[in-house]
Amino acid sequence: MRYEISGDNMPAVICYLENGESMINESGAMAWMSPNMEMQTQSGGLGKALGRMFSGERIFQNSYTARGGEGMIAFAPSFPGSILALDVTPEKPLILQKRAFLAAESGVTLSTFF
Repeated sequence: MRYEISGDNMPAVICYLENGESMINESGAMAWMSPNMEMQTQSGGLGKALGRMFSGERIFQNSYTARGGEGMIAFAPSFPGSILALDVTPEKPLILQKRAFLAAESGVTLSTFF
């Protein structure tokens, strides 16, 4: 996957996915996409859904997968600010403020932190 961040006060991240690659995002963050992107909505299980609900996040998350060749999808926040690309690994996890998450590659696991 490759990406580019464009815009100043109201930025968007445009992601180019190879066939079969997926991304997850918060519900409502998708701005535009190519027609070959397949969307699935999931809760991640009852425990994760309840944890997100009690922390003020949305219960459902969307997953977008490129089918039949390279796909393009753009994500944009619903408020002004900046988009930062951050590397997340099991050795280097992140704790984010509510509504700070925009999108991630499908290998990233999201959970609630109290």
